[in-house]
Amino acid sequence: MERAADLLADAEDFLGAAQDLLATGRWSKVCFNAQQAAELALKAVLHRLGMEMRGHALTTLLEEISKHLSEAERFKDHARILDQYYIPTRYANAFAAGPAKDKYTKAQAEEALRMSSEILGWARKIVLQG
Repeated sequence: MERAADLLADAEDFLGAAQDLLATGRWSKVCFNAQQAAELALKAVLHRLGMEMRGHALTTLLEEISKHLSEAERFKDHARILDQYYIPTRYANAFAAGPAKDKYTKAQAEEALRMSSEILGWARKIVLQG
């Protein structure tokens, strides 16, 4: 079953949550939600291409998409950076001491939001052009 539109809608929701969290200064949660938005956006593109992939690594999802849409390569660095926000943004034991929420900055949150927005904007064009 083709779920590209559903995945895209959920990606938009995660991006909206990231934007809301930016306003409250919850930097680690912005980074996590930005990663999730990008993940679902890439999975929406895969569905539009007739494929489904499990997993959370944006780099892996992007590699598969790039086999079919070479322009996806331009997001390779975005994927590498956003992949770093999947686990440690949520778990204190990813660090030697202190809560995960204290390990991220406003600059990281803004950058994650920008990169995720760029991926989502591109995915939106792919999915909606059907």
